[in-house]
Amino acid sequence: MSDVVQKDLAEAREVCPTTSQRLLKEGALLVDVREPDEVAQVGFAGCEVVNIPLSQFEDRWQEVPRDRDVILACAAGVRSLKATYFLMYQGYTRVMNMKPGIDRWVQRGFPITGSAEAVGGSAAASSCCGGTAEAKPPPAAAACVCGDGDVTTASACCGGAAQSKSSCC
Repeated sequence: MSDVVQKDLAEAREVCPTTSQRLLKEGALLVDVREPDEVAQVGFAGCEVVNIPLSQFEDRWQEVPRDRDVILACAAGVRSLKATYFLMYQGYTRVMNMKPGIDRWVQRGFPITGSAEAVGGSAAASSCCGGTAEAKPPPAAAACVCGDGDVTTASACCGGAAQSKSSCC
């Protein structure tokens, strides 16, 4: 018999950089899970940021407050999604993942430290959540939060038919 306990977790809430910017202005905390060398090249600015690299997250997760909204971010949203689920497993309810991450943050012209040239990715800033007009939406069961702050299904966001540029990430 296995000692592993399985918890059923809700879907992680994901927010784009535009929505993240609004939430940060309202008092959310940004936790950057990128490694220190990545943060030294280009970092988030204009908001309260704590760097807890994913490689240290298991030892330092208690530094993340439970009493406020927390946005986890990395370069593209993959590592931060892992950290988001880790915190959800620990009982956190006010956590969300920024997807795509600092790559899109820079494309949107939000404040940074360091050089924007250090950012990877090739998505055009004028396109929504994926770089081209043919961007694929997330799976139908997924929900995303677009620039207007509404939680919507994939068909209304990030490349779906009902998407409008004004509510785009």
